[in-house]
Amino acid sequence: MSTENRAAAAFVKRLPVEELVLPATVVGGDLGTFYADFTLWSNDGTRSHTLNGLVDTGAFYPQVPALILEDLGIEREFSEVFRLADGTKLELDVGQVRIELEGQRRSVYAVFGPAGSSTLLGALALEIFALAIHARNEKFIPADLPL
Repeated sequence: MSTENRAAAAFVKRLPVEELVLPATVVGGDLGTFYADFTLWSNDGTRSHTLNGLVDTGAFYPQVPALILEDLGIEREFSEVFRLADGTKLELDVGQVRIELEGQRRSVYAVFGPAGSSTLLGALALEIFALAIHARNEKFIPADLPL
């Protein structure tokens, strides 16, 4: 076997056996819609609010009705312009909140949703929690964290 072929064979042996699953990706088919329970916590950890939100990997930040974030004492830190699915652009405030999901608690930026808006769990939260989605089972699965 030539030196070049030996090097190629050694490289192949080191390739991972399992498929790489990145955070906020979908495996096991096309994602329909599903909802997940999660809890928001005030930054001092004294108050909480449990929600059931649409898991939406097409959304970047989680979106929570502004009244809920305000009730938890979450401060508006900055605003961003967002494009909705229908093409409309909205400027909305964003603040940092503690989210509990799958038994873990992390700080995530969330959008102060306008009145009547849906609660969404966006891709950023899934990335921070290192979770992917199994489409057929409509559940979260652990993701690989590339470095």
